[in-house]
Amino acid sequence: MSGNLQAFFKTIIVQMKLSIARPMFQFVIWISPFFYATITYFVYGGQSPEKIFQYVVLGSGFMGLWTSIVYSSASDINRERYYGTLENIFVAPVSFSYIIMGKIVGNTIWGFVSMHLSFIYLRFVFNLEYPMLEPLLIVSAHLAVVISISVFAFVMALLFTLSKQAEALMNFIEYPIFLICGFLFPIVILPTWLQPFSAILPPTWAIELLRTVTNSASTSTQIIQAFVILIAITTIYVGIAFVAYKAVDRKARIDGKLGVY
Repeated sequence: MSGNLQAFFKTIIVQMKLSIARPMFQFVIWISPFFYATITYFVYGGQSPEKIFQYVVLGSGFMGLWTSIVYSSASDINRERYYGTLENIFVAPVSFSYIIMGKIVGNTIWGFVSMHLSFIYLRFVFNLEYPMLEPLLIVSAHLAVVISISVFAFVMALLFTLSKQAEALMNFIEYPIFLICGFLFPIVILPTWLQPFSAILPPTWAIELLRTVTNSASTSTQIIQAFVILIAITTIYVGIAFVAYKAVDRKARIDGKLGVY
């Protein structure tokens, strides 16, 4: 195994340990899913079981996932900056991209723990019935979602690397993404001018894929289409990430301003 890959997997393990040791992150993973799930259940409680699953179970679960992603993109970058270690990580022999992706994947795994904790809570506390699902299809969808969300988070992390206001940006983007990407409602009810912004964001298609594969009425064509769209937009963001990384790397090395001051 190459040094970069070894560092990537080690970073995932270390990041998971460091993240869950922080009280705020513990709240995000263990407590906030209950609030999200309860509130959304009371909003959709009178709807059909299918709509409840689509927007209460998946929606509230994805809110917890997204919150953990935001933390990995912004908060961890900001923390490294204030610890005085961001510059060291950036110029280390191991590529900075592998370290950041390791942090993101580590927090994404915790995000999926939060997401499934919400599923369990809704199932046993509110006695919700869940549809029978094809295991291979669900695993494939989860894998596609993890990759897509991680790539999107990586792009955000690169932008936050150059900004000394990462904490403020983190707080700013968390809830707008809930709304723009349609976690709790169909994006078609958004203003027409806002819907194109929804269409270019991976979280929109990530949750749409999960809704499609868990909908018993979905045809094979619809499922394949959902996978293709998510893979396509993820590929575009991989290209954006590559270009952005080169630009950030060059600017950071020229300016030398990754620290607090």
